[in-house]
Amino acid sequence: MDLGPAELAETAEGLTAAAHYGAAATEYRLLSRSCGLVDRLWVEHLELSGEDRRRFLNGMVTGDAKGLETGAGRFVFVTSAQGRVLAEARVLALAESLLLELPAGCAASVAEHLSRYIVADRVELAPRPDLRALSLLGPDAWTVAARLAAGEPMPADRWSLRRVEWSGVELILAREERLGVPAVTVHVADGAAPEVAAELLRPRGGVAAQAAGFAAAEARRVEAGLARFGPDFGAERFPQEVGESDALDFEKGCYLGQEVVARIHYRGKVNHRLCGLRLGGAELPPPGSVAHLEGAEVGLSGTAVRSPGLDQGIALAVLHHKAQGGATVEVADVAAQVVDLPFVTLSA
Repeated sequence: MDLGPAELAETAEGLTAAAHYGAAATEYRLLSRSCGLVDRLWVEHLELSGEDRRRFLNGMVTGDAKGLETGAGRFVFVTSAQGRVLAEARVLALAESLLLELPAGCAASVAEHLSRYIVADRVELAPRPDLRALSLLGPDAWTVAARLAAGEPMPADRWSLRRVEWSGVELILAREERLGVPAVTVHVADGAAPEVAAELLRPRGGVAAQAAGFAAAEARRVEAGLARFGPDFGAERFPQEVGESDALDFEKGCYLGQEVVARIHYRGKVNHRLCGLRLGGAELPPPGSVAHLEGAEVGLSGTAVRSPGLDQGIALAVLHHKAQGGATVEVADVAAQVVDLPFVTLSA
């Protein structure tokens, strides 16, 4: 989809996308002062339908899916029987189905994983490659999104959503809580995405979105200390190792891997934790670079960005607990100081 002349680059998932539309630093400031429109090509969708969809999904994820009312949403992990993270997911409760927003490359694998546990459940799984995620990021995100809902007020609850029809096109407007800034994602059929994007970019009443690339969006996310499945951690990690307490519900009852996750919570600690790295070198290490402390491997780095706000390179990393805050580790020949997260707290 063409949002204007862009500098293309490869995302951490190996996808070619717009890094920026002229000046990443300008787009970075845009995300904290007004609103940027980011085409999140790294998002996939999986839909669950059938009478038992809520009960079934509730037994497969770390958060309460059974109690979700239509128009509500939740951030969860899909976990293995060993309690390890197979994917992160945003669950959006529609009237007749549950829509999962998943990381790139996960829709098919999560569908395959879930299908193994369908026995007598009345539930159907369908990857939705026809859907696209356009995210409005910044304090004006809901104001801009409201034009698609004929001026109706936007829902205020965390992860809440609204289903609307705009110019004959069905849209799902969903609050996003983990993109580093206030945000709403417009889930739209791929073929209608250019028309919807054009409407969001059109000035109206002095408010409009401006095109923004993934460089600014990733900088904000890393500054906020929010890890992403894929570039920052993989299926070898437990939920508690990646700083995601909001995704865990310890009162919802049983789910696949629940015993292990609960045991970690109530009885012990994990050996690794999500932390930040302040990079001393000019080069940014690629995701998955090994971190060394006094010659010993202590974990892997994740997304690394050049932060305009901090005027330095920073990165996320999952490191062994012996790499305490203030320690210096070496990552791909770059000296880095270990720090606690977040790097930056936004008030918007």
